[in-house]
Amino acid sequence: MKHKFILTLLAVLFVNLVQAQVIVFLPTGILAASMPEHGFLPGKKFKYYSTIDKYDFKGHKLRVELFDDRDSLRYDKVYCSDIDFTNTSEFVSPNYIEKVGKYIDTLFKQSGIIIDRTSIDTLQVRLEAFDVRLIGFGYIRVHGLCQMKMKYHNKIKTYCIDISDADEHSPISSNAFVTRTTATRIIASASIREVIEQFLIDFKSY
Repeated sequence: MKHKFILTLLAVLFVNLVQAQVIVFLPTGILAASMPEHGFLPGKKFKYYSTIDKYDFKGHKLRVELFDDRDSLRYDKVYCSDIDFTNTSEFVSPNYIEKVGKYIDTLFKQSGIIIDRTSIDTLQVRLEAFDVRLIGFGYIRVHGLCQMKMKYHNKIKTYCIDISDADEHSPISSNAFVTRTTATRIIASASIREVIEQFLIDFKSY
């Protein structure tokens, strides 16, 4: 009965956070435990790729607040690319913000950052735009487009990426034999990884 009450309480808290369009990270494992194995995307499991370089912030504690501003901003492209959005991919769902949240949690842990909602040291992350595009005829290139604004103390910076399967940091080559769904999910994942790593590079000098 006690476990059932705790799970119900966590579910109510989770719903309230999503409705407010901001996620304050909870202690390790609580948020992940409320999600199905494959998250909100059907089919193969969504992969989380490690950063290209290695970072060690030696247990620095951060309160991370994650906002989904896509619906209010309604951008039709990211500032670092000329590719227009279609906003027809599976990633347009509001539930996709959970993937971004888990990515931040995963890469921060790997980089020695402890997410602690009681910390007064706060990082705000705002997802402003995201899309995945298949460009070309016959020979198709996959592009992941992601833009986030991050605020840490008095520092505010927008991070942006247009990564394709031809890029050096792509987890998949342009000649890989995979379905379009798999290719778009891989590049979608890589685009989030790239934006988070851009922040980690700056965080070293903060």
